[in-house]
Amino acid sequence: MIKSSIRHLKDNDMTYRQHFMFAVGHGLKCIKAGLLLVCHGIIPSIFQQAGSRLVYKLNKSFTEKG
Repeated sequence: MIKSSIRHLKDNDMTYRQHFMFAVGHGLKCIKAGLLLVCHGIIPSIFQQAGSRLVYKLNKSFTEKG
């Protein structure tokens, strides 16, 4: 597992700290998007684009290098 983790960090050109901040930050943003989308599901007139906008930004961040 350690070798696999080291390889993953090298493949993504990140230090452990950089990867931690990236992964945790994006994880928290995913939770936020999920909560916004749940609220929108309950009350369709709120957060009409906030959830999809956040999901779009997350996708862009994961797919674009640099």
